[in-house]
Amino acid sequence: MEVIKPLWTFYNMVDRMKNNDEQCPHISSRLEALQEVVRFVQEKEPEQLSDGVNKALEKLKEILESANDVLTKFNKVHVMMHMVKSSEYRLQFENLNKSLTDAFITLSGALHIDQERRLIEQENKLDAQMNMLVEHDEKLVEQEKTLAEQENKLHEQERKLAKQEKKLAKQKDILERLESKLEYEQRAYYCVLQ
Repeated sequence: MEVIKPLWTFYNMVDRMKNNDEQCPHISSRLEALQEVVRFVQEKEPEQLSDGVNKALEKLKEILESANDVLTKFNKVHVMMHMVKSSEYRLQFENLNKSLTDAFITLSGALHIDQERRLIEQENKLDAQMNMLVEHDEKLVEQEKTLAEQENKLHEQERKLAKQEKKLAKQKDILERLESKLEYEQRAYYCVLQ
């Protein structure tokens, strides 16, 4: 990531300064905090980052490049010049510290907003999936009702069919008896005629 290189350069430069505790006591702690946030951002894919996070990273990059210039000048100046311009350097370091704090807050806020947005998107997707699941459950219940109705109709038709088969068997029995009786009577009539 583009921001990481100036951050490391700047961090190493602050670390090498002899009068680090006197000249810029809070800058090291700001850089450590920024380093953690930037490391977190670096783990993400570039397309996963929102515009707010990208803008905050660009602002941080500009601040780090500016800070690099200040520290480079500070390190090149002789010790005697440090004494003469100590109030000017103190003001520059205070401004630098404020800028780093602002960048940290902006980047943290942008990340928080980005995470909140993603959380809301995930909740919306989850709600949509739950709604789909409820709809599928309702359709399943409706299909089960329809299936139960069809099974009831089938049982009713089977009962009617069994009843008709019984009637048909009775009629067949009656028909066989009539045929048998008719055949008997024909034989008897034939015998009378002979």
